[in-house]
Amino acid sequence: MNHSFKFSEYKGIIGVVGSGSGQIDEKICEIAEKLGKLIARENFVLVCGGLYGIMEAVCKGAKSENGFTIGVIPSLDKKTANRYVDLIIPTGIGEARNLILVSTADAIISIAGESGTLSEIAFAWKMSKPIISLRTTGGWSTRLANKKIDNKRKDKIYSAQTPEDAIDIVKNLLKPY
Repeated sequence: MNHSFKFSEYKGIIGVVGSGSGQIDEKICEIAEKLGKLIARENFVLVCGGLYGIMEAVCKGAKSENGFTIGVIPSLDKKTANRYVDLIIPTGIGEARNLILVSTADAIISIAGESGTLSEIAFAWKMSKPIISLRTTGGWSTRLANKKIDNKRKDKIYSAQTPEDAIDIVKNLLKPY
């Protein structure tokens, strides 16, 4: 069931990080799209890197449920963002945009991931943002699920089996919204 997003009712901003290039399995994109749908249904705003791969899939899912999407893109060219981004933030700072993406989010969910995703997870760790890792998707998300990066925090990177699990964890960690 589609609903209209109302800023006055949003519960927070969820950052989704994951592979934007290379070979991305169709099943992983389906997981990302489902996660985007759930983010929108729960009335969270989605922020991501705004490009392709997992970023496009999660935005597509959110838009299918009338969610609101933010894309923090590495270039100054707004045309490089995927077509499902509502608010394009062109940075012109390349991969350093990962810091802006993470600082915008209230919590981070990782899907698969290569070195760019690892940097986003590390920034989130340093900023004490909750991190939820979809452990079934491979990459850094699998490697870091249920782990601590260092001892500067008491918690760990939370591990989720499914997009539904990830959203349930986020909802519990961000109470009250």
